[in-house]
Amino acid sequence: MDHIRVSKVEQMRLVRSGNNTEYVGTLHLTTHHMIFSAGDLELWIPYPMIHSAVLVRPPRRDSDDNIQAVYTEERALEGSIRIRCHHFLFVTLRCTDIRRLYDVFATVKHLACVGSLEQLYAFDYRSDTADDAKAVEYDAHAEFRRMGVGVAGGVGQHWRVSEINREFQLCATYPPVLAVPARISDTTLTYAARYRSKARLPVLSYLHPNGASMTRSSQPMVGLKQARSVQDEKLVEAIVATSEPAGMVPRFRNERNNIIIDARPTTNAVVNRAIGAGSENMDHYRQCRKVYLGIDNIH
Repeated sequence: MDHIRVSKVEQMRLVRSGNNTEYVGTLHLTTHHMIFSAGDLELWIPYPMIHSAVLVRPPRRDSDDNIQAVYTEERALEGSIRIRCHHFLFVTLRCTDIRRLYDVFATVKHLACVGSLEQLYAFDYRSDTADDAKAVEYDAHAEFRRMGVGVAGGVGQHWRVSEINREFQLCATYPPVLAVPARISDTTLTYAARYRSKARLPVLSYLHPNGASMTRSSQPMVGLKQARSVQDEKLVEAIVATSEPAGMVPRFRNERNNIIIDARPTTNAVVNRAIGAGSENMDHYRQCRKVYLGIDNIH
């Protein structure tokens, strides 16, 4: 609040790039947002989104006797603030009170240039009620129960919750609580993780009410020698089997369409074999087919 020289400015004029309409309204300056309102228009600009702000000072009226001849429009004698945002929003602010304009610029300059992350709105926000504070808490066990993981007789009866990554010793970039097929032991998970890049083994991301599941993992460490992992293959097979009523993959039936999606282009997946990675060899993954999305620069 120390940097806010003015919190409200009436009769502020705003023009957005790509739109010649000039809006006349009220500008509010809070600790984290710049808010402009005029009729149905309400424009919120967080200070961290501001890329640059330039103060254009008005020419002095007494600097040239012919100033009126050069600046034919009244607004040319006014100052302005030109703001460019990171999301390509460009706005120009004008005000008849030049001192107010200077105060707005000084406020934006101080609040847009923070000295630490703790000064950002996400760290400064405090809930007014206890109910709101509880609403932002995330409970992985409760979320898995909501989807039906481990519920007897439900669509998630063939899944279980594992805390093998409780101390982040298995995978540093996975959460401590994982949902995996019920018939796969933690020992099998440990060996399967060694076959995946950064130990990101296949784990449940979403379970649909019809029993279909969405799992995620990193690329397998296939390499030039076409290495394979029996534990990883059993894990993928168990994931496919969770959508079956008996929890087992039928030996002679191939009705379900189980897909392994690789977001990379095919060329990238093949080239990664040279560094020990690659993509799944579909000869070892039963009842699955693979699809490449062809997304360049996926990282």
